[in-house]
Amino acid sequence: MIKKVQILAIPGVQLLDVSGPLDVFAEVNQQLGRPIYQLEVLAWQEMTIVTSSGVGLLATALMADRPDQQVDTFLVAGAPDIARFTPSSLLLSQIKQRALQSQRFGSVCTGALLLAATGLLDGHRVTTHWAIADTLCKEYPGVQVDADAIYIAEGPLRTAAGVTSGLDLALMMVEEDMGREVAMSVAAQLVMFFKRPGGQMQFSRLGRTSLSGRSALQDLQRWVTGNLSQVFSVQLMAEHMGISSRHLSRLFTQELGISPGEWLEQEKISHARFMLESSTLTPKQIAVQCGYSSIDILRRAFYRQLNTSPAQYRKYFQGKTDPHQAE
Repeated sequence: MIKKVQILAIPGVQLLDVSGPLDVFAEVNQQLGRPIYQLEVLAWQEMTIVTSSGVGLLATALMADRPDQQVDTFLVAGAPDIARFTPSSLLLSQIKQRALQSQRFGSVCTGALLLAATGLLDGHRVTTHWAIADTLCKEYPGVQVDADAIYIAEGPLRTAAGVTSGLDLALMMVEEDMGREVAMSVAAQLVMFFKRPGGQMQFSRLGRTSLSGRSALQDLQRWVTGNLSQVFSVQLMAEHMGISSRHLSRLFTQELGISPGEWLEQEKISHARFMLESSTLTPKQIAVQCGYSSIDILRRAFYRQLNTSPAQYRKYFQGKTDPHQAE
């Protein structure tokens, strides 16, 4: 039986949020030599959708067409300026109805914001692009946002992180439908990871935590970032300010919303990432530069922050990763 896949593309949609998943499903048809998936792009009001790149995308149908139609997969694609898109109550109602009539539904990238507006994400664990994860949390506090996940499957709900992770999500659904062997063949043909190593926060370019709060705390942050190889503990940070560790913890919690230990680890891993990407230092040498007494401690911190190892991170950014080869 042919499986119908529909993707909603709003004006200004990110083209890859639509074309990426569709190409994964289309490759299954190509690989098996028969129509497994029927692919459709849905539009809101105009059949021709101007994407964020300026390229026109011709939809298959409008959301208002065949409202009672049941499909296997319904996804909402994202757009760079989706925060400025104000959906009508009618559109939200149509999205909700189509999602609930589908075997599985979800979003790609920032499409999670639009899907969340329907209430369908409340009480569920989802992911979205790391750059809007905080926005999704604040605007929809009932949604459990995992900012590091590449994709998440929970019941009939499927959500993908940012842009290219829509391909990862589609490949996961192909594996659900057709099995591991077909999915691996599709991944090989599209020259993509079958299972991408690590989470999406390894791609975050937010940089270091912004200097925040009181001037004394800002001075401490500047001192720490300039002396990471020398700062081994929160106790040293407290001593530099001439206060107790408990008082320092209160300051960080009040001003930054995290503990000084968490902030220090984030700074160290941020610096480690920079050196892994831009230097030829070994992970052991980088551990010393970041103030870690051993590579094992750096590796554990790296896993906590990014769900991957320093070695795997470097291989990935040098384009040398074999996704099927374990470290």
